[in-house]
Amino acid sequence: MKPFSVQRLGVILAALLGFGVFFAAQPASADVGGTSFAVNKATALPGDQLTLTLSLTNTETTDISFAYEFIQPIWPANQQNGAFTVVGCGGDSTDCTYGGNNAAFHFTAPITPGATRTVTVTVQITSTPAWTGQYTLNWAPYVYVEYGPAGAPTFTRDQLWANGLPELQTLIG
Repeated sequence: MKPFSVQRLGVILAALLGFGVFFAAQPASADVGGTSFAVNKATALPGDQLTLTLSLTNTETTDISFAYEFIQPIWPANQQNGAFTVVGCGGDSTDCTYGGNNAAFHFTAPITPGATRTVTVTVQITSTPAWTGQYTLNWAPYVYVEYGPAGAPTFTRDQLWANGLPELQTLIG
């Protein structure tokens, strides 16, 4: 094995500096304005269905040409295997994939300034729970939006609500 040299250190530092400049030059993502979320029940029992309502309003002056959303539960609900299942989607989307404990869809686009698109996600709570007591089911949405011409957006925005949202919280028990 060759001894470590100052020349190697220089190459490593140059590479790190190059990565730093590259990542520093990336545009920062801003929060996605015009998002709203709701669940139809603050409390639910085993066997109940929940409806999550996810809306996106274009608050900019440019059309939204592409909009994607993914939603999944946060901890500890995401550890409750079989406790609930996403069973459907509907509304203003071009597609929706769901199964297990998450759903993903694309809002119908374009979305003109001031217009709103809404999607609902249906969640079935198991009728035979493996848990005892109550647990809180809360959801963490991720939204990605492109503004401007399709395929050549002027700017993008995305946001992840990693800690969930009070508007999407249901006490199961």
